[in-house]
Amino acid sequence: MYIKLHEWSKQYGPIFSFNAAGQRVVVLNSAKVAGDVLDRLSAYSSNRPAWIKLNDFLSQGGNVVGLPAGDTWRRLRKAIHEVLNVRNVNGFRPMQAQEAAITIYYLLKCPHVNLVKHFHRTSASIVWRSMYGGEPLELNGPDPSERLEELSADAFKAALPGNSLVDMFPPLRHLYSRLAWLRRPFDEWYLESTTIFLDLYGSAKDASALGEPCVSNNLGKLSDDYGISGTMKAWTAGVVFSAGQDTTATSLRFFVLALLLHPEIMLKAHAELDAIIGDRMPTFEDRDRLPYISAIVKEVARWHPAAPSGVPHSASEDFVYEGYMIPRGTWIIDNIWSQTRDPALYHEANTFDPSRFLDGEGRIKSGAPDSHDDWLGFGHGRRICPGRDLAANSLFITFASLLWAFEFRNVEGKAVHEGFGLVDNFITVQPAPFDVDLIPRFKDLDLRLGENVAHLS
Repeated sequence: MYIKLHEWSKQYGPIFSFNAAGQRVVVLNSAKVAGDVLDRLSAYSSNRPAWIKLNDFLSQGGNVVGLPAGDTWRRLRKAIHEVLNVRNVNGFRPMQAQEAAITIYYLLKCPHVNLVKHFHRTSASIVWRSMYGGEPLELNGPDPSERLEELSADAFKAALPGNSLVDMFPPLRHLYSRLAWLRRPFDEWYLESTTIFLDLYGSAKDASALGEPCVSNNLGKLSDDYGISGTMKAWTAGVVFSAGQDTTATSLRFFVLALLLHPEIMLKAHAELDAIIGDRMPTFEDRDRLPYISAIVKEVARWHPAAPSGVPHSASEDFVYEGYMIPRGTWIIDNIWSQTRDPALYHEANTFDPSRFLDGEGRIKSGAPDSHDDWLGFGHGRRICPGRDLAANSLFITFASLLWAFEFRNVEGKAVHEGFGLVDNFITVQPAPFDVDLIPRFKDLDLRLGENVAHLS
């Protein structure tokens, strides 16, 4: 869909609308228009579509991502921002650095395992430990997140146009509400999800004994002033996990793809790493001295944002923008794909070029619109992703560590080309699976990983 919307933007401009089976949709295609409508007019544009099946039946008001704007959503948003503020997020840095080392270890020891599985483990383990604490997930061990991902996929499908009978014919909601046998699959989905979320939330309360933070533990410490029940806190942690792990894995795959397509960028990154840190692993303390690595993080997210058309907003009431009346209930698409190709901000936007984020002295640009992390595909306004700092930290330390550890080369006879395939995973869009040769840059790479992987040896 995002590709078609981008094509239309070239014909109809930075803001246009269309009607889909009676539903009016407005599409925001430029950075300026998106900022105006979703940031400066956020009082009117921060609602969500009704999503009757998702909100009324499957999650029964527990899915904070799909929840309509209102008192419950505002309380949950405040709570999430409290537990994922910069101070708390920085407490995850030791765990994220360890996960980067574990990723290198598994790539080194299990080269036969597909890259998709490696990066799935990495992203799931980082977000899992952030939400619930505990030990790293194993590459070939049991995956406690697997069922959560299946349930999450059901929720995403329910929100897609044409996938829900009750959303296509809203009066049916009354029939579903009255007939238990008709809504039984929804009730069973909600019961299973709630049981899993509560079990994980309850077991995570002891994670502080390990000296490591976790979001569930921090949610449990919130005062009663937030007015959030234990069940709602458990649901919030579960939904944040579901939203976070898929986007991180997607960005990691696009990162490797970019290096295969542009080996000269890999060589520049290697040169910066060698000059600044030498033969030790990079750390978060090196971040300010590794501007090219930081620029690669930004450019990967700009070049192929994990969720290129975002999550739809909805107008909570009629409002006017630049002479256009946007009626109440209109879906508003934050078309991140077009915004990251905005010619007012990005020259030759289809080209992968990290240097666009650097100034003449090789430092990350400051003060320009494209210097802000909002442009990494985290959305706008009151619905901006609350986990953006956690994600940005994960991507920096993982990208830097992988570049320090490996050369990325095309497999002979299976070179990646610009016309690579894509897989639409409901909200995220991922590159189709591809092959890569990873060449260790140090003969004793496994030894250099140190205590971070001692439990795996």
